[in-house]
Amino acid sequence: MTSNAESTPTIAGANPYRLANMTLWVIGSVMSPNSCHPPLLRQGHYAGILSLRDTFHLFNRIAAVSATIALLAVAAAHSSVSDAINGLTGIVTNVVVAVPAAESIHTLAGSRVPQDLDLKRMAEWAMNYLIETPRKQLNYEPVFQCHPLRCPPSSEGQDPVVSCDTDARLDWEWYYMREISGSRGGLEVEAAFHKRMRDYIDPQGRVWSAPGAYNEGNINAKYAKSDYVIHIWGATKILKSLSEDYARNRDPQSKALARKVMLALEKIATWDDRGRCWLKCGMGALRADGSTVPNGWNAQPAPLVEPLLSYYLATRDAEGLKFAKAYAEGMIGNCQPDGIRFHPDGSVTGGFSFGPHSHATMHAVWGVAHLGVVTGDSRYSEFARAVWDWMLKRGTGTGWFPAGPDNCNETCCISDMMSIAGLLGQAGYPDYFDCLERYLRNAISNLQFVMTPEFEAYYRERNASSPPEAVTAGLATLRKFQGGIIGGSGLNDYENKLLGGASGFEMFGCCAPEGMRAIYTTWANTIDRLPKSPAGPAGVYVNLSFTRASKWGQVMSFMPDSGRLTVKAAVRDTFFLRPPGWVPRDAVRAFVGERPLPVVWSGSYVAFRARKGDELTITYPLLRFTHEVRGLWSGPARDLTMTFEWLGNMVVSASPPGGRTPLFTGKPRVLPPAPAAGR
Repeated sequence: MTSNAESTPTIAGANPYRLANMTLWVIGSVMSPNSCHPPLLRQGHYAGILSLRDTFHLFNRIAAVSATIALLAVAAAHSSVSDAINGLTGIVTNVVVAVPAAESIHTLAGSRVPQDLDLKRMAEWAMNYLIETPRKQLNYEPVFQCHPLRCPPSSEGQDPVVSCDTDARLDWEWYYMREISGSRGGLEVEAAFHKRMRDYIDPQGRVWSAPGAYNEGNINAKYAKSDYVIHIWGATKILKSLSEDYARNRDPQSKALARKVMLALEKIATWDDRGRCWLKCGMGALRADGSTVPNGWNAQPAPLVEPLLSYYLATRDAEGLKFAKAYAEGMIGNCQPDGIRFHPDGSVTGGFSFGPHSHATMHAVWGVAHLGVVTGDSRYSEFARAVWDWMLKRGTGTGWFPAGPDNCNETCCISDMMSIAGLLGQAGYPDYFDCLERYLRNAISNLQFVMTPEFEAYYRERNASSPPEAVTAGLATLRKFQGGIIGGSGLNDYENKLLGGASGFEMFGCCAPEGMRAIYTTWANTIDRLPKSPAGPAGVYVNLSFTRASKWGQVMSFMPDSGRLTVKAAVRDTFFLRPPGWVPRDAVRAFVGERPLPVVWSGSYVAFRARKGDELTITYPLLRFTHEVRGLWSGPARDLTMTFEWLGNMVVSASPPGGRTPLFTGKPRVLPPAPAAGR
């Protein structure tokens, strides 16, 4: 991929690799710097699936109808195996056209639209979690420790990890999930919850809390007021939430509090003579005297840039933008003396014994990616892209990333990768949108906790030794947690059996809300109106194949039945519809209503000049292929090979299969209606 939206992709470090039955050769591209797709390693060379659209004439009209394809192999330079991360391996084989591109279509009124993921319904279920889990008797404290397969699944008392972590993350999800769902349920709970968060702020704008979030392994800790610390992590979250509130509600108190928190953080920061800054405690905590509270999290940079940008965009206070730039420069320049280290190739070192914590790292990088979009400075985007590409090499391509240790994943990191992918798409690298779509389809959607008869039967089976009344009570408790996103899961299942069960089927209080952020990221990036930017000319951009209503138009996805994306324009404007990055350009068709049109490309998008009421459609072939991954894991799983069957951007099966709690079912996850309070 290139940063110029009008250019075709280049190929760096590409290496052709042989596919089964000699039916297809594919060009790969090293993730850093020119591609966003899953890295692949074969015979000492690593590569990623390059956007085929601009590289091959995949087929003509006759080949499209035939449902088989043949591509020419293209020779390319080899890459050194030393660049691979964790022995990353992968092979793509058996690429075929599963569904040819439609050559003629009917309008929406005459078309059968298949059931696909419903982002609005996902948000409605998330509202159930937001409304039901805060405990009024504990000052609306939510829960960090939820174990959906245990009886009981959570404790009755206070949860020491919640303060300034679970609650602080949930605080702004109220705004996001209401925006998508339109729900008016639980307003009194939301008001009390926001008050809880504002009570952490002292008159000087510092955020004080118990340190339990920094010691999440100590789930039985009891903290007194004398144990409270200046909580940097919590302060960043509260600043973000106050800014989101002001952006939506124009509450002057939110604006004033946000500025106070921003100035307190600015005062805490250490500055050099070049205008760069950092926090000496990183994302950790400080004592009242300003000294650092020693903790393993101190090496991780605070996720400060994104809240500062949210504050700036909401208030247009230039001091917030200046602070955001200064902190970003401090990260890029590795200014924090004992912090993790960002290297020119995007790799990151330092931190814990296993290295940098994946979520904490990417959560901080998220803001730098956003800074690149806000300022138009590609240097920030390139920094974020390099780190993103490095992290991608450590994952499977389905949304699984190592939490830090390679035997477990964390939904928080998936959400960070999605947020950054969306921003990189806006910065002129549109193929990153495919990664965002993959992670929503294959991870977040499948991990949203909604109880089924099969789950209830499994829960009763797992807890057969518990008294029946305890099992019934456990299921009743779990209904309150419906709509949250499971935080710890496996490569092919909820329970992580292939990697020893580490963090399997756990609904961490950090991940439940961060998964909601992933829903919002997807919803917001599906369709948006952008000014002229690296993405292309001003207009309405449709980046993802998900059904969504908006003020610009109604987007309709035809997954998984066919490669079709239709938008019914609600405004007169130029619309840009993006086919997936793996689609060859000459296979794409364009229509207004039922009338075929010549395809007009604007970078990676098909451009339409639309009138209000026009139905704009692109069709493209859906590819099916096999993806094999190995070499990502150490210990007992060092020889593990995962094989995924894909249909477009959706995994339809995995081998080994997922057992009693599979992640992949072969079709989009269609949820039942959410409880009334969430709708």
